[in-house]
Amino acid sequence: MRILLLASLVPALAAALSTSNSFHEALTLHPLPDGKLSVLFEFTTYFASASTGSSLRQSHHYLTPPSLLLPLEHNNISELTVSFVAGQWDQRRSGEAGPLHYESGGGGGEVRGWLRSNGDKAESDRAWTAVTHALGGLFCAGLGPSDEGDIVRSFGDIYPPHRGSPSNLTHYLLPHPFLHLCTENLTPFLSLLPSKGLSGLSSLLAQPGTVFSWGFKSEGIEVIMPDETSPGRWRGWWEGVVDLVPERGGSRAFSLERIFGRGIPRPFPEAETSVLRLMVSEGMSMEPEAPKREGKWIDGRYREVAEWDLLEPGMQGRDVRFWWDGERDFVHPRTLRPPSISVLRTVTAPHASDGTFTIRFSNAGSESRRAVYSEVWPWWVKGWISEISLRVDGSDESRDDLLDSMSYHPSTPPTPSTTSLHLFLTLPAQSTLVVSIPFTKLTLKYTEHRPDAERGVEIPSGILNLLDTIGEPESVSSDVPLGVENARQTARRRIYTNRLLLDVPTPDFSMPYNVIIMSSTVMAVFFGLMQGALTRKWGWVELPKGEGRGKQGEDEPKAGVSVVEGGAQLAGSSS
Repeated sequence: MRILLLASLVPALAAALSTSNSFHEALTLHPLPDGKLSVLFEFTTYFASASTGSSLRQSHHYLTPPSLLLPLEHNNISELTVSFVAGQWDQRRSGEAGPLHYESGGGGGEVRGWLRSNGDKAESDRAWTAVTHALGGLFCAGLGPSDEGDIVRSFGDIYPPHRGSPSNLTHYLLPHPFLHLCTENLTPFLSLLPSKGLSGLSSLLAQPGTVFSWGFKSEGIEVIMPDETSPGRWRGWWEGVVDLVPERGGSRAFSLERIFGRGIPRPFPEAETSVLRLMVSEGMSMEPEAPKREGKWIDGRYREVAEWDLLEPGMQGRDVRFWWDGERDFVHPRTLRPPSISVLRTVTAPHASDGTFTIRFSNAGSESRRAVYSEVWPWWVKGWISEISLRVDGSDESRDDLLDSMSYHPSTPPTPSTTSLHLFLTLPAQSTLVVSIPFTKLTLKYTEHRPDAERGVEIPSGILNLLDTIGEPESVSSDVPLGVENARQTARRRIYTNRLLLDVPTPDFSMPYNVIIMSSTVMAVFFGLMQGALTRKWGWVELPKGEGRGKQGEDEPKAGVSVVEGGAQLAGSSS
């Protein structure tokens, strides 16, 4: 009777759990105008709690990774984002303001999140440090803070929470511009996925020799913990840029077999959706033809998206090919359409101790834009805020009217801390706004230099946060023509600059080693002389006949002088 009762409850339990727990995966291909291809993997899991498994709890599969979610739940984390970036995204050549995944950082590593706080700052800081150390155990040891002052707390308005009121939450940002994406990060990323890189789209990603040969690479996770009204969501992504044009020239034609060395993999059994998407460019053809095509607003432009359902019978093992009609040899375009908003940051340093940050904001649209530009500097970079200047490219006239307001949080040396700066700007239409920020590099202690100090020190990317975007609607009228642009019709709110490598004045690191070697030599000689003088004794030793060392015919010595150490006789002595 009990067996029959349990058998009748299992389908109901599975149905109830499957409504709140689901796994989805997608592969998006985006051809770029400079002959490259952006490849984006996305894996999304919706879950009811941090410990809930798959549709059957007895299954050995788990949709949610306990090693990731349990530390977040234990330390009252509401939201968390971890991002790794290797390489530099070229806004001009790609025609896009950033990677296809909007949460990708600007460079290096970055950890940010919202923590549910009860007003106790020390307790919140302890919980955040524990979380970052747990993430360091998952991804790489350098992900945690080296000093408490590395944590930034003034970026809550730049990264607003998805749920809850900011008044009950505390925001933390921990930038690591010196970290680089490597196989050390890919392996734990795959281990967090329920498919583990063995089936589904993750099996295409589980090829380090392939994906790490791409030029630009981005990896990250985003976790939103569940609450009383909404389920949780954890999402992982991997994006890379592949060069489609052969070294000796040729067509951009490509296929899944050419990029990954295999066709469509076998599906992951617990995946509810598995989708291949292509952002169709002009003159592009494909085989097999996509069963579904629709127009979507993506990053300010109305584009055609082709879609294949990889869970359909007969898709496993098939190859999908893409080509441009009539193209034999790809010719790089002479001019590329720039993105609606682009940011370029450079540094000029006429002296070893002084320099100037120059940030160029280009607005290619026909309307002015409102934005906040934010910087994070280490404590030894001292910005001269009173000397900030604004002008429009092509004119020497000062445009201080384009700076609406400013928020400045200076560091407090000698305590390890960071400096954060927020500039509220108006970007004029069809113009380039140039902002100059002079700064001074303070002197570092000998012990504060990194092991590769002669290379310089990297500082985090700047962030341009757009304040007037209206998002990307799901339903769009069929009357909208393909290719039309609306700069505000985008879900990309943040545009990152590149990282900067600052040349830090360094001492002559060879001098300490020379002093150490010289001091050690002097001490060794002195100790040897003193040890010999204290332990050795001189005395007369009688030598028996026949043991002399004279030549034949010469009188052999009767006695000799020998060294006696510690009262014992050495060579030439007799008992």
